[in-house]
Amino acid sequence: MNTNKLAHEGYLEDALDALERRDYSWNEDLIDVESVPTPLYNTARSFEKLAKVAALFDATRQSREWFREAARFHLEQAHANRLRRDMLSRGDWCGEPQRFTRALRDALVSRDDHLTAEIATEALGMDECYLDEFADDYTDFPAYYYGAKALAAFALDHERAPELLAHLEEGIQRLDDPGQFWTTISDYYHALLDRSQADAQAALDGLFDYYAGNRPEPDDPKHFVLHEICAYILLARRYGLDITIDSERVPAALTREDVPADDVELDIDLSDLTFKSDVGLFELERDDDGTPVIAGRIYHPGGAEVTAADVPEREAGRVLSDDWIEAALDEASWRDHYGDDLVNEARAAFEDGSLVRKLVVVQDRTDGSLFDESLTELPVDDIELMKGAGKRGN
Repeated sequence: MNTNKLAHEGYLEDALDALERRDYSWNEDLIDVESVPTPLYNTARSFEKLAKVAALFDATRQSREWFREAARFHLEQAHANRLRRDMLSRGDWCGEPQRFTRALRDALVSRDDHLTAEIATEALGMDECYLDEFADDYTDFPAYYYGAKALAAFALDHERAPELLAHLEEGIQRLDDPGQFWTTISDYYHALLDRSQADAQAALDGLFDYYAGNRPEPDDPKHFVLHEICAYILLARRYGLDITIDSERVPAALTREDVPADDVELDIDLSDLTFKSDVGLFELERDDDGTPVIAGRIYHPGGAEVTAADVPEREAGRVLSDDWIEAALDEASWRDHYGDDLVNEARAAFEDGSLVRKLVVVQDRTDGSLFDESLTELPVDDIELMKGAGKRGN
């Protein structure tokens, strides 16, 4: 029997109510196109809370499943922010390393190795133009930037892990008062490199003290369960280090290796809920001749040519493919952002083959790189490069 006072039906209801509100906001068109990233973040946090309550009920499989959803929504928020560089504040760009860190820790706890590798690979690929943009303005930015990249490298057991740890320590040295987290996380990564059981245990004990001290005696599962510690315990296991933290705040459901045969199954079904677009960000417009245009946005950092391989698959299909356009027009038909007349014209143009397909490439860099011939293999009629889309000046 689970005796933790936070393993309570009321907390399950709270978590489910939050997700149902997210579903309602999306399906009732209460979310502006520009403000999509914030609801994605809120949905990720709602899944995290549900996963934590499930862990307190000892529902291992479901807790992992909902942490996987939380990781996906944190990643989706990072993608949505990138596509809206020109619409959002400079601070939204600055916070990207933290988004990848949150997504990666949730993915580690979910035990989804494919998702963990996907998020870690993207985090590792964050361009150094981020440092050019923010390092002089924000003393702590290099620590967050290299903190995310170091976590990614260790999750991938990447050869760059020692190099990125060294950069992280340089970033920490910039801080006037690094505090317990930054000094301890550095010790933790060194313990992974050295495969030192004792040093890893000491570092995780320190990290536990840090997180528990920041959230003393919480009365809500979202603050009580320290899933960040669980993520670091599981990462250490990838390096052959079996770390234990004896606390109810580190539930066995999140750290055990196998799902028990008698695993708790909560009576919860989220399959009917939807929270976001299947196509990403797009616009409908007209060209100089009045012909309808559908403009699908993708992100590319710059510094190299844009290729066909850079055009991503979304849930509805590859951007600007027929399946993707059909889904985009279906979404446009019920969202106020898109005028009814233009939607109808675009649908008719799609059916008769005259709809112009425009690829809009949002880039952080301002270099002269363009695109290569592989894009001619795709159904793309026009390309717009938005270089330096997020730059606002200081």
